[in-house]
Amino acid sequence: MLGHWYVITFFVLAALAGVVVIHLGEPATYTASTRLVLDAPAPQSVGEAQALSDAAKAIVTSPSHIVAALKAAGVSRDPVNVEKNITLVPVGTSGVLQLSVQDTSATVSAAITNALADNLIQTRLAVSPAARITSLDSRINTLNDRITAIDEQIASLQDQLAQLHVNPNDPTTAAVQAQILDDRIAAYSSERAALTQEELQLESERNNLISSGSDSTPSVIDKATPPANPDPSRLPIDLALALIVGLVLGTGAASMLEIFGPSLSGAEAIASTLGLPVLGTLPDEDGSLSDRLTLGARAADVEAVELVGIGRVTGMSSLAKALSGSGLSVFTVEDAPGKHGSTAPTGPSALVLVAPERIRKSAVGPAKDLLSVSERPVLGLVAYSNRRTHIDEGPPINVGPRLEVVTKRRSEAPDGISKEILSDLWGAR
Repeated sequence: MLGHWYVITFFVLAALAGVVVIHLGEPATYTASTRLVLDAPAPQSVGEAQALSDAAKAIVTSPSHIVAALKAAGVSRDPVNVEKNITLVPVGTSGVLQLSVQDTSATVSAAITNALADNLIQTRLAVSPAARITSLDSRINTLNDRITAIDEQIASLQDQLAQLHVNPNDPTTAAVQAQILDDRIAAYSSERAALTQEELQLESERNNLISSGSDSTPSVIDKATPPANPDPSRLPIDLALALIVGLVLGTGAASMLEIFGPSLSGAEAIASTLGLPVLGTLPDEDGSLSDRLTLGARAADVEAVELVGIGRVTGMSSLAKALSGSGLSVFTVEDAPGKHGSTAPTGPSALVLVAPERIRKSAVGPAKDLLSVSERPVLGLVAYSNRRTHIDEGPPINVGPRLEVVTKRRSEAPDGISKEILSDLWGAR
């Protein structure tokens, strides 16, 4: 899979280039911060501190509060974008909160931050225990006034009932009036009982607030000031993320290529597939490849070696010239006997396959076919790095097994015979 390094490199470079392009037109941003404390007991754990921060953030990020803060700051911004740039975090477990706003203007950033902080303090004061106690006191006083008025009504009705005159000649009328007064007294008494129960509940709630209320008052500790320097760029972080994403995508693509187009990697793997020994690799750093070819040719009792490339190989003729020496003639298919101006020998020759260290398995098939039809001995395989070597940098030529019509020379071979077969015939002689 690592042989597909060009695929992995492509995805990595594409991801890095995409991040760079995104950051090219990115304006500088400034972040202003303020610290404040709310009317809540000091948190005893990180969880309590985070809960206090979440409650405050729910207030400052609400659309109505953002709009009010923008109006108070006197700036025009999209509330949705402002909400994305608001950060509110607890400062440890101290109960202090840090409110930050990011904007492309340092002045606007500080103005919005202070406006949001003031709005948060006002909101907390409106729902603080002291404010709730004041509200409860007002409601309790209203209930007391209502109960007092009802008591006066009941007392008046009781006086009327006590002063009711009964006419001996018409006792029914007095009885009816007494019943009416009793019913009204009962209704007022029932209403008074309900108001008294409500007053008791409010008193209980008020007492609970007094006993559990916070001693602190919400206030801003440190006002936000326009930052002097812009925020650090996220380019290095995004480049690191792009590198990871590119490696993941590139590795996945390389894996798919390897699944649908398997390849052989390494001289040993290629030689094992062909059933040949490895004669050497290029570049030939110690210069011993020519000697190994000479020893192999002597062992096979041949005086010449023909280089046959597997796949696309460049500069085979130069390689053949570089390996010739010590009585051994090395040539390529372009210099095969019968070609005009050829200096290749006509005596017995052996084959040496030349292949890159990484090659697709499908490219090995033609080489196997050539070896199966050739009657010449095969000395082995020479592998070269897929990177540039000292083989001359000419245009790629396919020097693998192919057919080519040559003219009749030095034999009466029929027209149209392939160069390889004719060379095999001469080698067999």
